[in-house]
Amino acid sequence: MKKVSTSLIFLFAFCGILMLDSCSKKDDPAPTPLTANAGADQTVSPFTPVTLDGSASTGANTFNYEWKYTGSIPVSEINFNSSNEKIATFVPPKNGLYQFTLRITEGNQFSEDAVTVTVTGVITLSGTLTENLILKDLEPDPTKPDYKITEDLKVLSGKTITTEAKSGEIRIEVSESAGIMIDGGSLSHDPNMHLTFTSATGWKGFILASGGLNLTSGSIIENAAKSVFSSGQTEPAAVTAYTGGSLNLTGVSFIGSTGYDLLMPDFRTGSTTIESNLFSAAKPIKTTIAMVGKISLNFYAAPYDYILLTTPGAGTIVTAGSSTGFAFQSNTKYYIDGDFTSGSLVNINVGATIYMKAGTGILVSGSSASITSTGGAATIDGLNNAAWKGIAIGSGAQMSLSNLIIKNAGSDVFNTGSFTSSQKAAVYYTAANNASLTSCQIINSGGYGLYIDSNPFNYVSVTGTTFTNLTSSAIRGPVNLINQIIPSTTNTFTMPVGIAAVEVQSPNPSNYQPSNTWQALGGSNFYLITGNIFAPFSWTLAPGVNMKFKTGKSLDVQGGTFTAIGTAISPITFDSEAGTAGTWPGIVIESAYKIEFCQIKNGGETFLFKGGVTQATEKANIVFNNTTNAANTFKNNSINGSVGYGILVEAGKQNPDALNVANNNTFSTNTSGNVIVK
Repeated sequence: MKKVSTSLIFLFAFCGILMLDSCSKKDDPAPTPLTANAGADQTVSPFTPVTLDGSASTGANTFNYEWKYTGSIPVSEINFNSSNEKIATFVPPKNGLYQFTLRITEGNQFSEDAVTVTVTGVITLSGTLTENLILKDLEPDPTKPDYKITEDLKVLSGKTITTEAKSGEIRIEVSESAGIMIDGGSLSHDPNMHLTFTSATGWKGFILASGGLNLTSGSIIENAAKSVFSSGQTEPAAVTAYTGGSLNLTGVSFIGSTGYDLLMPDFRTGSTTIESNLFSAAKPIKTTIAMVGKISLNFYAAPYDYILLTTPGAGTIVTAGSSTGFAFQSNTKYYIDGDFTSGSLVNINVGATIYMKAGTGILVSGSSASITSTGGAATIDGLNNAAWKGIAIGSGAQMSLSNLIIKNAGSDVFNTGSFTSSQKAAVYYTAANNASLTSCQIINSGGYGLYIDSNPFNYVSVTGTTFTNLTSSAIRGPVNLINQIIPSTTNTFTMPVGIAAVEVQSPNPSNYQPSNTWQALGGSNFYLITGNIFAPFSWTLAPGVNMKFKTGKSLDVQGGTFTAIGTAISPITFDSEAGTAGTWPGIVIESAYKIEFCQIKNGGETFLFKGGVTQATEKANIVFNNTTNAANTFKNNSINGSVGYGILVEAGKQNPDALNVANNNTFSTNTSGNVIVK
């Protein structure tokens, strides 16, 4: 709509004079009034050059033109030219109303007229990009698109898509059959300019083959992963990144993806940053496990299943593609879909959850490999509580686990071709380094909890850890390291009836001897002794220690001081695994001792051997073959269930005076008699 305004400075005061003048000059033509005409209103698309034409303006003589811009978009952005000419031009950079006023002047007279240019519509993109593209914020309404991609947009080598360097929101709508393919080119934006890629019906997403994709600062990828590209892509994803190119996704929101949010099917050699994004898919990311260290802390819309990590199988050692190793981030869920052998650091952060495929396991092997967990409780479990192999620590590797929950492990042994475990265990340790298991939980193991199968000088220190419902013993370790494996009473064992809390290995007496202090295991939990024990060093058993011996296995205290002092409430127990009369050989005492408040049961199965060589003269629960020592004590003990004697004192050896009433020892059901002194 036009509005015309005309003004005259000099007015004649008397109509009569005008009339006389008119009568006297009635044959002269009437003067042409001064009238501005800015032309008709226009509607154009953004970036379309617009011409403002004041040629239809009229006046009696020559007059001057002046175009005034009154729109809201800064005049510096519209490339406004020839504002003092009859014809002016400008280029609208975005949708909206562009208003101009044409003012013409002749002497002291002027006239004005307004014109409105309506800019509306989207810029259509498709096919192979032939020149560099700078995206701009064209549409003030954030719900309306600035650009539309109608078919696959290809950004090849040497071509770039960037944004203008300013704050704003650019909305790009993509047709259902379309996506963006970056192969040698790049797409990035100014951090202040947010990009939204969307489609009402869904769209393919991005493929990065090479080049660069850099999205940050609140950008949005919405309703992508509707279908695959025809270029060999087999699984739909909002972003698919192959081996090459630079990928930076920082602060991006994925919304409504119908496939994966991010798919990285192979190890990426190109620069990769995945950080502070909000993912939406049930399985937000699928990638090879070598990439897990390049996925930093992100956010995941609840509920989601897990990040899916693929592995090459048990026979292949995988090295992490990041200096942080295989970093499993805090409060994030992962699923490892096959056997995983790590040659690098595996770091499980606070609150992380790792699900394992049924029957698979984690092997950490090599001098550069280790596994650690820190902070609050993290969990490793079979997917949907499936049984899985567990964690194995191979040669050269290290382990430091704290606050880690390991559930449903111990389903099978490891056999990778280069590494084989001999027993099923939640944690199988065979490294030549000391390690720790602190404040962990091992639940529902199909084998052992912790199985130590290393040389006799390396151990795993276990403190504050709970073991619940295991098929085999909670801990298995060598007899010479038990005091270091269980240095305190802070562990909790909830074992099935008849299953030892700790299974003690003693295969070679020359290398494996107990020493220092063994701690009680709590309640009725016991140490199961699977081999003959020779004790040449000082050795102490704390009150409440409960020891059971396999058939045919005995204890020979040969040196130092053997201290087994229990209490009336927490006696120390020596018994057979079977718990019936005559089902283990018993104990030989050949050095200094203090035995008080102990229960020695069910011995006499076979003759004991003095010094490991000479057979004792009688069968007995306990044979004394030691020299006289005034510091020795034997009192408040019970000696029961021997199929030989309760006590045998060999000829010339110190008599413990066990029958002295003052020593308060008790005897029962010893077949041959309570005490015999040779």
